[in-house]
Amino acid sequence: MKKVFLFFISLFLLNACSFDTNQDQGKIGQIGAEISAKDTLGKAVKLADDKSNIKVLVFFQNGCPSCLQELPSLDKFMQEHPNKISVYVINSVDKVEVVQVLAEQLNFKNIKVLTDDLKITNDRYAVFATPTTIILKDGIIKERILGEKPWQTFESKLISLL
Repeated sequence: MKKVFLFFISLFLLNACSFDTNQDQGKIGQIGAEISAKDTLGKAVKLADDKSNIKVLVFFQNGCPSCLQELPSLDKFMQEHPNKISVYVINSVDKVEVVQVLAEQLNFKNIKVLTDDLKITNDRYAVFATPTTIILKDGIIKERILGEKPWQTFESKLISLL
């Protein structure tokens, strides 16, 4: 009985010691974490390789209409502001094959569609629901938007960061 009690106390203390380590991840003002995602061809993608000042991460899943709602407008916005903004839509829920088909259907010219089958990027940015949008400028998280948002609001946030 004493061993069982000590075992549970040890587990409790270990959990308490590790609880705060990720508490600030994904918060506004924090340095954005590197993503751990691949494009639809299986090639690893790194934010550090992208020279754009503004990076937008949109976490989505198939079957979520509000997840993809602003993406056509965002793709057009990117054409109007070349080399200033990069957009990555990241799926950590669906199988790679589903994401590949979706990427072909959406046929974005500028937006990069990625998969994160290990959910590492979700964890690094503390994403617990879709859609979640993270906007980074110069590597710092400037905006964190949970849920659906009107395009005009989203566009004005991007323009203010340009």
